[in-house]
Amino acid sequence: MTLLARWQQLVGIRAEEGRTVGLFFLHNFLLGIGTILVYVSANVILLENHPERNLPLAYGVSALAMLAAGRIYAHYEHHLGLQRVAVRVLLAVVVLTGVLGVLVYAGHSVAAAVAIMAGYRVIYLLTNLEFWGVSAVVFDVRQSRRLFSVISSGDMPAKALGAVLAILIHHHTELLWLLLTAFGAYLAALLTLRATSRRHEVAVQPARRATRQEAVAPGLQRWFGSSRLVLSMCLSMLAIAIVTTGVEYSFFVNVKHRFHDQALVMRYVGGVLVLTYLVALLMKLLLTGQALDRVGMRRVLLALPVVMLGALALFGSLHLGGVANTMLYFCGLFLTLEVLRRAVFDPVFLVLFQPLSPPERLEAHTLAKGVYEPLGMGLAGVALFLLSSGQGLTQGMMFAWLGVFLLVVLFYLHRTYGHYLAELQHAVRRRFADDAVPAPTSEVENTPAAPAEIRQLIATLPDKARRAAASARLSRLGTTALPLLTEALRTSTDEHIIRRVAQLCGRLPVAASRQALVELVRQPNLFRREAGLRALRSFDPAVADEPVFQDLVQEELRLGQELLHGQAAAADMTLRDSLEYELTRLQQRVFGLLLQLYPPQLIADAQRGVAHAARERQANALEMLDNLIARPVYQALQTLLDVAPPAAKARRFENLLGPTVASTPLTETIIRRGSAAFSDWTIAVALRQWHPTPYTIDALLPHLNSASPLVQESALAVLDRFAHDAPEGFQYLLTAHPTLASLRMHHAASASRISAAERVALLKNTALFAATPENVLSSIVPIMKEVTFESGHQIFAKGDLGTSLFIVYEGEVGIFTGAQQLATFQAGDFFGELALLDAEPRSASAIAQSPVTAFRLDQEDFYDVMEERGEVLRNILRVLCQRLRRQNEAVKL
Repeated sequence: MTLLARWQQLVGIRAEEGRTVGLFFLHNFLLGIGTILVYVSANVILLENHPERNLPLAYGVSALAMLAAGRIYAHYEHHLGLQRVAVRVLLAVVVLTGVLGVLVYAGHSVAAAVAIMAGYRVIYLLTNLEFWGVSAVVFDVRQSRRLFSVISSGDMPAKALGAVLAILIHHHTELLWLLLTAFGAYLAALLTLRATSRRHEVAVQPARRATRQEAVAPGLQRWFGSSRLVLSMCLSMLAIAIVTTGVEYSFFVNVKHRFHDQALVMRYVGGVLVLTYLVALLMKLLLTGQALDRVGMRRVLLALPVVMLGALALFGSLHLGGVANTMLYFCGLFLTLEVLRRAVFDPVFLVLFQPLSPPERLEAHTLAKGVYEPLGMGLAGVALFLLSSGQGLTQGMMFAWLGVFLLVVLFYLHRTYGHYLAELQHAVRRRFADDAVPAPTSEVENTPAAPAEIRQLIATLPDKARRAAASARLSRLGTTALPLLTEALRTSTDEHIIRRVAQLCGRLPVAASRQALVELVRQPNLFRREAGLRALRSFDPAVADEPVFQDLVQEELRLGQELLHGQAAAADMTLRDSLEYELTRLQQRVFGLLLQLYPPQLIADAQRGVAHAARERQANALEMLDNLIARPVYQALQTLLDVAPPAAKARRFENLLGPTVASTPLTETIIRRGSAAFSDWTIAVALRQWHPTPYTIDALLPHLNSASPLVQESALAVLDRFAHDAPEGFQYLLTAHPTLASLRMHHAASASRISAAERVALLKNTALFAATPENVLSSIVPIMKEVTFESGHQIFAKGDLGTSLFIVYEGEVGIFTGAQQLATFQAGDFFGELALLDAEPRSASAIAQSPVTAFRLDQEDFYDVMEERGEVLRNILRVLCQRLRRQNEAVKL
């Protein structure tokens, strides 16, 4: 691993993000150089003359200038678009820097110093809005958690450099060189922005979302938008700005009182700033992202007011006296606040707005930084100016001021976090969820039924012809049938009965029904667990059952760890792909268990969100989970959902769960657990790669009698290979199990010309099922009926009622309307697919143009598969939609 790769891994940058993060880091570095050089120039002049009065004056004038600049920026951001506005902002900053250079050269008065400070604040605001506006639309909420602390650290070394220059500056003539350097840095930042724009689309894409259930009052929406998150965050920023201004003022004034020589003042201030920016840089790069992962958003968000309140209390307990001690205290207070703001609060503040839609996100950032932060600074400046003009500002008054507003910050940040969770929920919620109609409840009969009748109804559930009537009758019987339904869940070996009985229990809203499903979920057979979890969705979580589901979550995660280790060690891509599907099923089971531990609607929204095609929807869903479920469970679930090498995922699981305790190879584990835990395809793949010994061959026996033709076929192949490789062991096996010889002969005599594995391969090679995993396609094999047609045979005629799909294995089929041939289908093609979704008359005739071997899939059989495997239906609909689009485009042409 290269040094760069190690560094990226340390700070949480993925390989594909490296160049983008580098561009943003460089962009922020250049902006930081320009901004800090302007800041140094302003302070050199401003601290020369009565900072007690001039600093508040500068704060007030700067606030007015920033408010005006913020409103102008918001106007053009709305009308010109983000990319064009970002370029114009940097051009305006370049011009403004030139104007400040003229002021530095021409005037040394207090008015000139105040104007320069106001210019600095405007430049800082505009560059901040431009940089974070671009960042907010390029990165999603999950990337922002990992990367905002990294890309925002670019200005830290730049500001440290500027602070060093502040120590070295002694003459006004040298300030011009600083401003000239700032001018060049802004030009370079403009070029970096253009490079970023070429790599990413810097545009605001509107997003349709459901109407907010709790929005800001209509009278306040002009100032805060419709989101309560923006309202609470803007008020928090206003209070933070007041606190920051008070601390900065106290720091500068106390330094001025301690050192009367201007050179000493600048040297001391510069040294503190260097230390502040370097500490903030290290915290941003190495601690902020990890702190978010380990302690969560809420604690990191509240860190600033809590730590600062503690720092105020520390002053009272130390009983400090004297100018030097007071200066040291305010120096530490300033350093602590600046590090917390820049290294902890700023990255989290930016993450908070990411769940909003892109237009709301930019509007919120502009409001917070361009209106309410300057407003807070202006209010603080006015108060400081009035107090310094009167009897003076005592330490007691300053501490009371800081304490009150820190409590205000704590209050509003606490509310902000709650609104943040609400916005995450809103971001992943269905747009039309409020229109959903509750499912009707079945009418329950009061007349008793004989146990024999109920047992007969349960036994009828696998029968396609009588299934609907039996299910309806059992539903009407309700609690009368519940004891025998519960018995069937415990004792039946028929998976079809288990699945349908679980559905019936899910419709009975009584405690006994829920308890029966909980017992089903606790069984080691994972297919039964899935059936139980699907049925339990109709029940609310029960506190008494929480320990059961927590244990099951841990059990699933241990299985996930074992699968990841097996996937990382597997050299065969087929096995790795099959294990990927098993991990997907495991994720679904984990979500099903979480539904019984946390608010079901939130978990259901998050589950839909992580499966959504839109990257931003996925990120919002993950963020919601991060703030909802137990952190170790979230970290494991996030690892499963991440796009990362299996080996890296396995290492993360070891960090979370400890070393795996599995001692047998995964293939042998799959074979021993069999259909109780794995799909037919995974078992078949494991069997093909398994090399049994006379001591392990007994694990093969259950698979030789499997109901799955794919598994049975693979098991017999293993038996044949074992007979060839270990004849003595095979003879011993025949002695112990004499029926194996007849089983081999029977299978050889009745085996289809086309094996089950070939059928799966045929399905996978059709466009209809190309995106469907082989693990799912193996469930279609039992319903594939092999049919043959002679050349010239009419497979179906136009107008016939269509109930089957055909997949060509060999030969050629023509589709005709009268004498006109519309299409020709060859090996691997399919036709008649609409018949799987409806039973309308055929729109054309199909005729074999050569001897044809094909597979027929009947609608009724296929409905059963689609009921169990939703992926099949989704892929069929996707292919049909693609064909419809192509036909529409052809008609337009």
